[in-house]
Amino acid sequence: MADHAIDAIGRPHRPCHRQWGATMRTTRLSQTVSPFGVGAVLDILGESLMAADISQWPIEQTYRLTSRRLQERLGVAELRTPPSVPSFPAKNTPGLPYERFPSWLFCQDCRRMHRMRHHDETGGPPVCGHCGGPMVPMRFIVVGTERGHAMDVPWRRWAHSEPTDQEQRRCKVDDLLFLTRTGIASEGLASLVVRCTTCKAERDLGDLTVRDSLRRISVRCDGAQPWQRPNQGSCNERLEVVQRGATNVTLSDTTTALDIPEPETPVRDEEAEIRQHKNFEDVRSSPTGPLADALVQLIVRDVGVSPDLVRRVAASAPTDPDQEMKAAREGLLADEWQAFRQAIDNPAETLGTPTFRVSVTPFLEPDAGDALAALRASVGHVVLAHRLREVRVLHGFRRYDLGADMVDADLGPRGRARWLPAVESFGEGVLLTLDESRLADWERLDAVVERARVLERRRRDSLVGSRFAEATPRLILLHSLAHVLMRQLAFSCGYSAASLRERVYAAAGATQESGLLIYTAAGDAEGTLGGLVRQGEAPRLARTLVAALEAASWCSSDPLCRGSRGQGMGSMNLAACHGCCLISETSCERGNLLLDRIMIVGDDRTPGYFQEAIQAAQLTAALRAGG
Repeated sequence: MADHAIDAIGRPHRPCHRQWGATMRTTRLSQTVSPFGVGAVLDILGESLMAADISQWPIEQTYRLTSRRLQERLGVAELRTPPSVPSFPAKNTPGLPYERFPSWLFCQDCRRMHRMRHHDETGGPPVCGHCGGPMVPMRFIVVGTERGHAMDVPWRRWAHSEPTDQEQRRCKVDDLLFLTRTGIASEGLASLVVRCTTCKAERDLGDLTVRDSLRRISVRCDGAQPWQRPNQGSCNERLEVVQRGATNVTLSDTTTALDIPEPETPVRDEEAEIRQHKNFEDVRSSPTGPLADALVQLIVRDVGVSPDLVRRVAASAPTDPDQEMKAAREGLLADEWQAFRQAIDNPAETLGTPTFRVSVTPFLEPDAGDALAALRASVGHVVLAHRLREVRVLHGFRRYDLGADMVDADLGPRGRARWLPAVESFGEGVLLTLDESRLADWERLDAVVERARVLERRRRDSLVGSRFAEATPRLILLHSLAHVLMRQLAFSCGYSAASLRERVYAAAGATQESGLLIYTAAGDAEGTLGGLVRQGEAPRLARTLVAALEAASWCSSDPLCRGSRGQGMGSMNLAACHGCCLISETSCERGNLLLDRIMIVGDDRTPGYFQEAIQAAQLTAALRAGG
């Protein structure tokens, strides 16, 4: 297991230092991108820390990852990964800066509260200055719902927000107690009280999480992240109080790509080189500004292109980060599909590189019999990915809601080469394609089209759904099939359900994508054990697919699930729930949205793509049981 040292010591606006005897805090290397990447809260050994943005990283201690295709699509010059460290790190082991957050702590013994400043840090876990007891972080923090800022709950102001006399109104002391009421009928947060030891002002936490609770006591956003200097008065976003361990404190925005072989004759992508230039963002954001001409000339000189091309690329670049990332992801998937198609077109060879080795295998043996004929007609090809390399990149994060603005992973000044944090993982996988002609006929059926339009309308109306590709019948079918197949494979492939991931290739048109990849990618040896590839061989995959289809034809929540008019966030699922389709959200590209198993199994109104195959399998099983 590759670990990586982190350090919460020192001021965030200058390089962090490690004091002699400081306690080392470590986490897995892959977790520095997600879930404990920039802006995320890490609870470790009773402490609560938040990762600073990459402008605070000691870049000389990071390592460069190479993924040319991914770098070009994202418009960055470099991808870098944190340094991995040994199991027993020394005091000089390199680490990344994490800020203590929340900075308000309370003593478990005497219940005194204390706000930790940078000069209070000793390098080890904090202890109470009054009784020497252990200090633990307060449970609640404040997040902005639009721009993604975060700050401590202003506990002194909260304790004094309901004064009973002039002394309490004038009190500015931070000497507080965090108490639990006893002897009265208090429940929930109302039983927790913050009290001033000087003026005895107090207030319970019953109304703390109520909407606009801080606005009522004139608290405004400080316009910064915890590791930055406050910028008072610069932000008017709405503030909400949440628990520091809530899943919506940090919603990471990542992009993944498989490392596929480069073309034999690489073609220079001048537009990608322009987007990677350190001055491109300034040109795009202000194309008519006073410095625009000078910046364009710098790009022309460094890249060797014409000024007209630079301006055209800047004008055509999406200004919406979500649309920009969606276009990049669609391009990455298209490239990967072509790499798999090359293997399908050359079935006698094992193609690829040391990080992408694939081969074609039959879905069924020639003597499989007529019982599986309908299933054979529905499936196209099977490609075994014996070796895969996945690169995962963190762009930024959002807070509170996926509709909020994305906070960039790099909050440093512009004017330098842009890079992003990334981690690489190695694994294996199985690609299953559907028969293109049969799929094309099915997706044109009126009932199928109308059912897909329901989810597409909801996707367009949702701020979250706008980040995903169009909800076509093809995409909904392949996405739902990937989920039910992953749930079934988890019983036999030797990996946990959370270790499996999906990639859905569903773009119609010239590329005619019609496949799904189920793969595993881990930062250690677990990702390449061979169990998933073995399950892709005939006749195992056919048996697994039949079992998955039969499981999808019935859900423990039926008939409610089957007849559902909308489930999940924004009702962007139809017949799909935890009993039949949903998987770990870390395994799904679309956050368990745009799912409908009726597209697979069918019902009285909508013919499912595999409806005939399921009926044939059920008939065969009945005949065998009766014979």
